Amino acid sequence: MKAWLYIAAAITFLSSCQEKKYGAFTVSGKITNAPSKKIFLQELPYGGEKPVILDSTTLKDNGNFELRAVGTEESLYRLVIENGPDVLLVNDGKSIRVNVDVNNYRAYTVEGSDASNSLHKLFEDFRVKDSVLYLTFAALDSLQQTGNDSLITVERAKRDIQLRDMNKLISDFVNTSESPAARYYALGMGSRTMQAEELKALANASADKFKEHSGLAKIKSLMAVSTQAPPSNGLLNQPAPEISLPDTDGKLFSLSSLKGKYVLVDFWASWCMPCRKENPNVVAAYNKFKDKNFTILGVSLDQDKEAWLEAIAKDKLTWKHISDLKYWESVVVPMYKIEGIPFNVLLDPTGKIIATDLRGEALEKKLAEVIQ
Repeated sequence: MKAWLYIAAAITFLSSCQEKKYGAFTVSGKITNAPSKKIFLQELPYGGEKPVILDSTTLKDNGNFELRAVGTEESLYRLVIENGPDVLLVNDGKSIRVNVDVNNYRAYTVEGSDASNSLHKLFEDFRVKDSVLYLTFAALDSLQQTGNDSLITVERAKRDIQLRDMNKLISDFVNTSESPAARYYALGMGSRTMQAEELKALANASADKFKEHSGLAKIKSLMAVSTQAPPSNGLLNQPAPEISLPDTDGKLFSLSSLKGKYVLVDFWASWCMPCRKENPNVVAAYNKFKDKNFTILGVSLDQDKEAWLEAIAKDKLTWKHISDLKYWESVVVPMYKIEGIPFNVLLDPTGKIIATDLRGEALEKKLAEVIQ
């Protein structure tokens, strides 16, 4: 009898531990200087599907709010302020409290969620390193036009050191984090700059440590098929997810307004050197087919509006451009399963995706094939 009592006690203990971490949880707090009183709590599915709204509410006059949800495992969520910023959260606590001043939203605070706080610190550390890297890429861009090989060599060496430093930040975070959801998100960040084998090792180690976590299991499975597992395959022959973002004048522009034409949705950024090198090919394709029911919608992952506008002018990108200026936190990243840029999708006049990731000669060849 005593053995059964011990087993029952163990089951009760494990169940109570599990209940503390998962199941029902609340997100409450205070938001000041919000552009709208409407807020949402979204879940970010691990399969890369569109975010799901779990709860919504209206801010009280003093800015206080409370939202409720249920999680089956440790997952990623976004607290979204309508027409404003959002905060990434992890449900590693039963009661999470968030305080945001929209006028200084990057300084938001979170109580009751160690994983959310660790991601916040990672974002800020990453931004510092990325800003330095951006300046190096800009300097390289200028030097490559002068043809000064010695200075280009020096700048490239600096770039490589900065990239290694950024990758170390991500790998150290992934290797030490006790949150499977936070590891999952950091692995996505690392996929932009890390070599495939390095990323695969991190993903495998994380999945092995958290064997029950579905998100990490999916990453491990994908990388077992191919270390370069393309995220775009699932988009083919599907209706293009709607994109509605501000254009260069700050006016909202929707992808669906271009229905009836062949549309190349081009994901890029001013800081992305491979994107800038690909731009002449995109310009050539545009000039060749723009009078044949074809257009391009540029969707930028920039965060500096001036740099974005300057690159558009410098590279002679004369089509429509939109961006929420949120860098890799842009809403389009999970929506289109973007793991790296440049990246594009080609839509037929009905809005269906008929090709992805067309570069160089492949772009003109595909356009010639479908546009008569």
